[in-house]
Parts: sequence; structure tokens; C-alpha cells
Amino acid sequence: IAVAMTLLVAGGLMLRSFNRLQHVDLGFRPDHVLTLKMVLPVSKYSEYRQRVAFADQFLERVKNLPGVISAGTTTNIPLEREIAYDSVFEVAGRPRPNPNDVPITSHRLVSPDYLKTLGVTLIKGRLIDDRDRADRLPVVVISEELARQAWPGEEPLGKRIKRVRGDQNFPWMTVIGVIKDVKEDLFNYRINRPVWYVPYAQSENNFPLNLVLRTSGDPASATSAIREVLHEIDPDQPISNVMTMNENLSGVLVTERFGAILMSLLAASGLLLAALGLYGVMAYSVSQRTAEIGLRVALGAQRTHVLKLILGQGLKLALLGVAIGLTAVWCLTRLLANLLFGVSATDPTTIVSILLLFTGVALLACLLPARRALAVDPIQALRTE
Repeated sequence: IAVAMTLLVAGGLMLRSFNRLQHVDLGFRPDHVLTLKMVLPVSKYSEYRQRVAFADQFLERVKNLPGVISAGTTTNIPLEREIAYDSVFEVAGRPRPNPNDVPITSHRLVSPDYLKTLGVTLIKGRLIDDRDRADRLPVVVISEELARQAWPGEEPLGKRIKRVRGDQNFPWMTVIGVIKDVKEDLFNYRINRPVWYVPYAQSENNFPLNLVLRTSGDPASATSAIREVLHEIDPDQPISNVMTMNENLSGVLVTERFGAILMSLLAASGLLLAALGLYGVMAYSVSQRTAEIGLRVALGAQRTHVLKLILGQGLKLALLGVAIGLTAVWCLTRLLANLLFGVSATDPTTIVSILLLFTGVALLACLLPARRALAVDPIQALRTE
């Protein structure tokens, strides 16, 4: 009973956690979005200008496809467990970062319209657009979390920030916009990582082209047209990982979903075994107390009194197991807390619900033996004894 109670509470908490995770605010709109990955070979696109020209031509052609609302590229597609591009940053007017405690932000090179395509929420300022070219002032759009870390309590718009790496001389970038935090990585969904978004036209890195496409209908239906466009531009350029953003999300949640289902199955099995065990114990107890029950009835005991007697005995056993189970859950709270999202390991709603469920099952398990006790013929029981 104690093991079943422990499993039930753990299973209930994981189910609630998974439900919360499914409805977590991603910071963008995943519906009607198609994603794909592309890496331009250095042998063919060795120069920065070639890569930018390819990206611009590809995006321009894709945006004109039927049903396509907007399209953009990025170095990292949200929700994918891929290599993260992180950067140490320095804020203008502040001392250089301490090498032992450097501030780090996720680094994203994006095209104009990428953030618009993703469906992010702009808090202040503007998003990256076609004005942000190589010959213009270097700019950056930052996340809420980066704004909080770099300029706590200050207005970030117009402030300057730059990348720091060894002796390399990176330009100062002016903050032009702040967006709501995007869940870039649900594997670490409990924290909001600081992120900045830099126009790819203002960076000479050999960046991968991850396409993000928003459509008016089923995004998967645009796949063949995209392949045709790519073949016309460069027949030798492959693409991979073509999937919708919702498929990405489902893939990220597969581990959590499996854990929740497995724990629920274990909890259900434990509940069934506990119910059968309690039924067996109570049935045996009734058979051993047949003479006692018959004597009580013969001496004038009411049937309701006998019913309360049997049910009370069963519930005492059940509540003892519940108490031990809840103690075990309390001892495992630290471990459970690391597996949960948006739910406390001592969530009262879950625990009370499980307690009521377990009590109901225990009552049902005791009811059949109790009814058998009510059917005892006192004369026959005394004769048998």
C-alpha cells in the first residue's frame, strides 16, 4: 500500500508536470511553421558575401511561394537539442568581464523577418529588418533575460553591447529591440537563457542556414516547392531535418512524455496490486472472524455496526500505508523536484486528489468482504464454530 501510494503521488505529479510543460509559454507561435537545416559547403561558399547572397536569393524565392506568409533563417532553430552558439559579452561603460565569472548569452545570427516569422512578442523597439545590412550601424535585438542581466532597472534601447573572445576585435552593437524570452531549449526549460539576435548580414561567420517558414495552411505541403527552389539555385545543395515546429516540440517532449506514461502505468499497477492485496487481507480476516461476527449479530449488533467494523479495519490498514507512502514522498521531494516543471513536489492538489482516489479504491476493496460479513447467518456461524 505504501509503495502504491508513493507511485501514485509520483505519477500524478509527473502527469501534472507534463501537462504544464505542454502548455508552457514558448515565447513564439509554433503553429503553421516549417523548419529545415542546411549547411553551405566552404569549398563552394568560402566568402562571406557568397553566403549572404545565397541566403538572400533563397529567402526571396521561398517567400514568393504560394501559401507562404514569411520566411527567415537562423543559426539555431528553437526547441532543437543541437550545438549552442554562446558568446561572452561586454556592456559599454562597464568594466570588462572577469575571466572567472563571465556573462554569457546565446548567440543567434538571423535574417530579416526571422523573428517576425517565428511570431515572437516585441516588447519595445523594433525587430531586425532589411535596413540592417553590412554597411549600416551594427545592431542587435535582445531577450528580456539579457536586458535584465545587462541593464537591470535601466532602459536597454540605444545601449551598446559587444561580443568578447580573446584578442578579437568585435564591433559594438546598438540594442534596437527587446523581445519576450523565447524557449530556445526545452531540455533546460526551467531557466530562461539570455539570447541576442544579430543580423547575419553584419557577421562574417560561416553560419548554418536553418530555414523557418510560416504558411497559411499545412506547412509540410510546402516541402516539395522548397526543394524545387533550392535545386534551381544550387542542385548540389542538400537539406535535412525537414519538419514542422510542432513536430520539433513533440520530439523534445518525448522523454518527458515517456517518463509520465511509464510512471502512470507503474502507479496504476501498484494501485491494482494494493487493492487486490487489501481485498485478500480483508477477505481472510472476515473468514477468520465468522464466528465473532455471528456472535455479535446474535447478541443484537446491527448490520451497519458490522459493516463499520470491517470497513474501519480495512481503512486503518489503508491509512497506515498512505502515511508511510506520504512520508516516502516527502523524503523524495528533492529528487522529484528535479523532474518536475511548474509543479511543486508537495503540490497539495495532486496529493489530496491521490489521497481521495486511494481512499475510494480502498473502500471498494473492503466492500466485498464487508458485504460477505453482512451475509453471515449467526446460527450457522455458531454451529460451525
